[in-house]
Amino acid sequence: MKDNKRILLIQPRTGSWDTMSIRFPESLLAVAAVPCANGYKIDLLDQRLDKKWKTKLTEFLAKNPILVGLTSMTGEQIGHMIDIINFIKTVSSVPIVFGGIHAILLPKQSCEHPNIDIVCEGEGDFTLYEIAESLREKKSLHNVKGIYFKEDGEIVYTGKRDIINDIDILPMPPYEILSVDRYRTFEIGEGGSATVFTSVGCPFKCKFCAAPVLRPKWRSFSVERVMDNIHFLQKEYNIANIYFQDDNIAGSLTRFRKLINKMANMDKKVKWGAMGIRADAICKLTKEDFDILLESGCHNLDIGVETGSRRINNFVNKGESMDHIIEANNKLASYPIKVKYTFMTGFPTETEEEVKESIDFATSLCKANLNAYVLFFIFVPVKGTEFYDIAIEYGFKEPKSLEEWKYLQYEKWHEKYPSWLNDEEIKRCRAVSFVSYFANDNVRYKFTSLPLKIIFTLYNPIAKIRFRKQFFLFFIESYVHESIFKIKSFIEKKFYW
Repeated sequence: MKDNKRILLIQPRTGSWDTMSIRFPESLLAVAAVPCANGYKIDLLDQRLDKKWKTKLTEFLAKNPILVGLTSMTGEQIGHMIDIINFIKTVSSVPIVFGGIHAILLPKQSCEHPNIDIVCEGEGDFTLYEIAESLREKKSLHNVKGIYFKEDGEIVYTGKRDIINDIDILPMPPYEILSVDRYRTFEIGEGGSATVFTSVGCPFKCKFCAAPVLRPKWRSFSVERVMDNIHFLQKEYNIANIYFQDDNIAGSLTRFRKLINKMANMDKKVKWGAMGIRADAICKLTKEDFDILLESGCHNLDIGVETGSRRINNFVNKGESMDHIIEANNKLASYPIKVKYTFMTGFPTETEEEVKESIDFATSLCKANLNAYVLFFIFVPVKGTEFYDIAIEYGFKEPKSLEEWKYLQYEKWHEKYPSWLNDEEIKRCRAVSFVSYFANDNVRYKFTSLPLKIIFTLYNPIAKIRFRKQFFLFFIESYVHESIFKIKSFIEKKFYW
């Protein structure tokens, strides 16, 4: 007999990112909050942490959960998610609920997979709880808004769910379902580390970005709630380092100023970094703001630059100019704050000269600010964005099933899907991206495992020369990198997975 108040949530592996850091499974924490607050027991299996995941999964399934919920981004993680649900269906008939980024972008296609029973189309904070209650009480799923589900061989859509305007009504994340000390976000000081959201969404409309698609409206938790969250993590788990995972932590500059003021006045301060803040917001900060920023414990900020080409900057509808980037960088250069500038390469219509402009611009930022470093990513078309349609116009052939999306990895997707890039351009994109990870000493703190620290130390001098000289020919590092990961994958499949 099913335990009517038990839910199993599963975080699949993400892939190579797992070797750098393993952050809290924030999306699962979010959807677990409402069921937890209403008496449900939540079991959580994190495949990134549990190599003997099949054994642990079998133990959890023996407890007869009312449902199993999984999340996945587009790309390699989908492959790991499919492995999990295929295994589940060989030993259990428990309903499988799929949510997260890819499910939001392609809900109906996801629901077509034979081993997925229900798909959450939008924000799942209340949706998962309502699904569980409907299953527990044996009621129809037709009344649960925002889902696709199978009924009599057909896929049923229940209609759009309204977004939650006041996200402060949501319960606090149930950190007790995690083994908090097993997660490593980044190493910037003594004590544990954690990830926290202070807001969701982004008010800007960059053509390549999924944020406006996933979260159509920027909304924030109150500063008081964020501070309660931080104090709780400090008290219960000795957390001393916080990584804010907002798409845009300064979506409201007034609120951002209030937040850093509160953090600056904490009796026991934390060190913190932010995954998303715009250069034009930095430009608006005064000297007093920067003093408070330092006092609040700010260690690092991530700023999306995307390109060093003014044409591409306009093309992607960035909404801020390269002059904003330069001004923000010059301001930040006066303070001991690590700044990560993220770029992309491989855009449709991008020329070789524009790639060089991006590298030159990236190099100039690091010269002007000794605390800065840059990372280059390969552009990937994201369903629902304007650039997805542009990518199709330029030759991208979209995947036709859930399984096919697992190959849309940012560094490898050209191997499976035709695009506007020729072989030499693909090699250049990969080389630029790979080298950027090792070409600056300031990125060293991102490498949290001992093997990666050793690799960084050995390769860093070579990467510096390659990036500075823009010399990406004879790129044997790519083959070494591929070989290492093939061996690693073989060992894991043979002895762990």
